[in-house]
Formats: sequence, structure tokens, C-alpha cells
Amino acid sequence: MSFEMKVVLIEEGEDFPDIIGLSLPDIAKITAEKLSNKVKKFLEAESERGINIEVPEVFFFVFKDSFVPPHTDFVDECAKAIFSLILRKNLGRGELSLWSESESFIISLHPEPKKDKKEVFRVPFSFRLKTKSDWTRAFHISKKIKNDEVSQIAFLVSPDETFISFDSQIGKNAVIFGDTFIISSFIGESSVIYPGNHIMKSRIGKGVRVLPYCYIEGAEIEEDVQVGPFARMRPQVFVGRGAKIGNFAEIKNSQIGENSKIQHFSYVGDTKIGENVNIGAGTVTCNWDGLKKNPTEIGNFVFIGSGSMLVAPLKIGDYAYVGAGSTITKDVPPYALAIERSEQKIIPDWRKRKLEKEQKLENEKNQK
Repeated sequence: MSFEMKVVLIEEGEDFPDIIGLSLPDIAKITAEKLSNKVKKFLEAESERGINIEVPEVFFFVFKDSFVPPHTDFVDECAKAIFSLILRKNLGRGELSLWSESESFIISLHPEPKKDKKEVFRVPFSFRLKTKSDWTRAFHISKKIKNDEVSQIAFLVSPDETFISFDSQIGKNAVIFGDTFIISSFIGESSVIYPGNHIMKSRIGKGVRVLPYCYIEGAEIEEDVQVGPFARMRPQVFVGRGAKIGNFAEIKNSQIGENSKIQHFSYVGDTKIGENVNIGAGTVTCNWDGLKKNPTEIGNFVFIGSGSMLVAPLKIGDYAYVGAGSTITKDVPPYALAIERSEQKIIPDWRKRKLEKEQKLENEKNQK
């Protein structure tokens, strides 16, 4: 049996900032989905008893400043009221609209609820935001609801300093330290999220370790990856199993193959990196030519020496080597060594002569 309420936003009220990454209407939609699932269970139970219930269209009206959180107690009480409304319709006892006591939401069988046919009922936690203090109250309620839920399956080291959005999912036995924001993301089981991380719209696999102070947005990270500390991932990043993304690395719109390493102070953008690749410290994929972004493709088992500048568009074949300090502008075939440096010169006693000249100038200055 299918049942889904239609959420209708009433453009009335003040505009408030997001609460842990979600707007108030977004939170209401999550709550409406949980309510629908709960009501559906009631209807299925009646169906199993041989009672056929005609399910009318149900509308869930919320104001743009309504805080309607998916708290278990709220969902339970509200679902019972909705089920009662449906039964009343089936028994021909009239069609009332349910108005919350705080007037933060309305449940009706009509697309335009009428005040002369309403019934007021009380549910916990829901209210309309009028002041900044109301927003702060809603923020703390949201944090507590989600943290209490997560604590049943994962470890929150500092719950008072951990912020997880309602639409995020946390896997079994994950460990999440304080000063961390997790917004619209999935964290796999047994992963460890250390302090100071901001993870947004990302999917993190099983057994991943995100070291302190990383910013991850729009990334997909597979199992057993290590990230950070102080790494940044911008949207459309894929990191394969067993890879390592080190400190002060920035990655954007790129694919990183299994067991590859980008260890220190590197920028990788618009790049496809194969498996078992080593990117040396200070390497940059130079993707911007002043007009457009250009791609770089690096094969499997490639070694990129420290301080390399890879000027896109560029392809580096499997098992190739790039010498440290090189600026590579041409494609490198498989198994080749690419090196681009000016010849090193040794000038004997250069510093000695320089010091003697400086001393002579100083003496002449003092004699004047």
C-alpha cells in the first residue's frame, strides 16, 4: 500500500538561515517522509486485518519559518492524528483540518484548508520562528535529536560539539570527534572522523580515516582511505580504495585510483589518476590556461617527482616517471622518464668573493 503526503510551503513568515545545513522547509520534508512511513504502517496493519481503507490525498502545510523536526515523539503523535483523520473520512464523519497548537503546520485533506473546519492538537517540539532566540532553540533541538539517534549506532566523542544534519546517515561503529559538521552526507561503518572536519554532500566508505581540519564537499571516498590533515576536496571528486590524500592537498573534479597517494602540498584538478600512483610533494596539475580548464590523465603505477608542474592538456602513460622539479608540457609515453631542468652549475668560491666585495664596500663607506 502506498501513502505519501504532499508538502505545501506557505510563503509566510521571516527568512532564517539554514539549521545545520538544511532549510526549515527541507527539514519539514524529511519529517513528512517519516510521517508518511508511519501512517503507511498503520494502513498496512488494517489491511492485514481485512479492513479496506480508502486513502485520500493528504496535504502537509508548513510556513517558511516553521520548525517541524523529525523527533520520534512528534512523528508518533502526528501519525496517529493523520490516521484518525483518514478513518474519519472513511466513516463519513466529516473532513476536518488538523492545526498544530503552535500553528506551525496544518494537515488537511483539501488543498486549501478552512479555518471553520479545524481541530487543534498538540505535538512536541514544533513551533514557528519569530526571533533569533527561536532559531537558536531550533538549532539545539535539531542537534540533540540527530545526535541521540546517531549515538545508538556510532560513537560521538563530544556530542555537544558535533553537528549532523537530519538527512545524513552514520554507519555502525563509526567514531566522530567534536568540532565536526556533517551535512547531507553518508559516513560508512567503522570510519573515524577526527576533530575540526566539515563534510558536506559526500559519501565516505567503510574504514575511512579523515584526519583533523579537512573540508570535503561533493566527494565520494571508497573504503580504507586516509584523508588529511588539512586537506580540501571540492565537488566531483572520487577517491578509490586504499588511497591516501595528505596534508594541504586540494583536489577538484578528479578521479583518484586505488592505492594512489597524493601526500603533501599538491593541487590536482580536472585529472584522472590511475592505480598505485605516487604524486610527490608540491605537484600541480596546471589545468587553467586563462580561457578554459584542461584535463590531465595519469596512468597506473606512475611516479611523479616532487615539485612537478603538469601543464594540461596532458597524458602520462602507465609506469612512467617524471623527475622532480620538472615542468611537463608534452605527453609522456608508458615506461618513459620525463625530466625538464636547466643544467646545474657549480661556481667555486662565489660566496667568498661576494663577501669580500661587500666588506670592501663597507670599509669604503666607513672611511668617508
